[in-house]
Amino acid sequence: MKNKKNIIILVVFVLIGIFFVRAVLQKEKTIKEGQFVLLELAPVDPRSLMQGDYMNLNYAISTRTSTFDQSILDSISPVSENEILTTTEEELSARAVNDIEEAVEKSKLNKRGYVLLSLDKDNVGSLVKMVNELGEKNDNQIYIKYFNYGGWRFNIGAESFFFQEGDAEKYEQAKYGGLRVDEDGNSVLVGMYDKDRKLIGN
Repeated sequence: MKNKKNIIILVVFVLIGIFFVRAVLQKEKTIKEGQFVLLELAPVDPRSLMQGDYMNLNYAISTRTSTFDQSILDSISPVSENEILTTTEEELSARAVNDIEEAVEKSKLNKRGYVLLSLDKDNVGSLVKMVNELGEKNDNQIYIKYFNYGGWRFNIGAESFFFQEGDAEKYEQAKYGGLRVDEDGNSVLVGMYDKDRKLIGN
């Protein structure tokens, strides 16, 4: 019985080791062969630099925008003149609240999916759309996987950047995160870039 338990534990550790090695090899392959993409950063929270060697990143594409908010409003059916004349103010208000709640619910992201980006001549990515699975794309476009944990924001798995202690001030000037992205949408953060798209700390 004890030997069986030891074998099970050994198998579990072996499987964990295999998974870890595969993940490392996958990242190395993505860094070596992946498409280089620059993503604009949302304003950096100074508190994220207080840990000395660690920085939390927010990408502009993963935050709410006026365009996104407008897409919610556009999905709401307008009230006709006849409805205005035949419906009470309370009923119209109740309908408006219900329509907005339904539109917001429909706009919520799935737990997992892909962000389709369009790349300019400098490989700076801009949001095109969000989809549930990989599809066709143009030569100047690329997919990146996203993970959503509720609400309108999403993560792409490259939100943490580590640097040497004492270099925080240097990275406060970061404007872009540089990523390598493979054909399956897996991304690896490879560096921080300034407003002129030059690698910081090089």
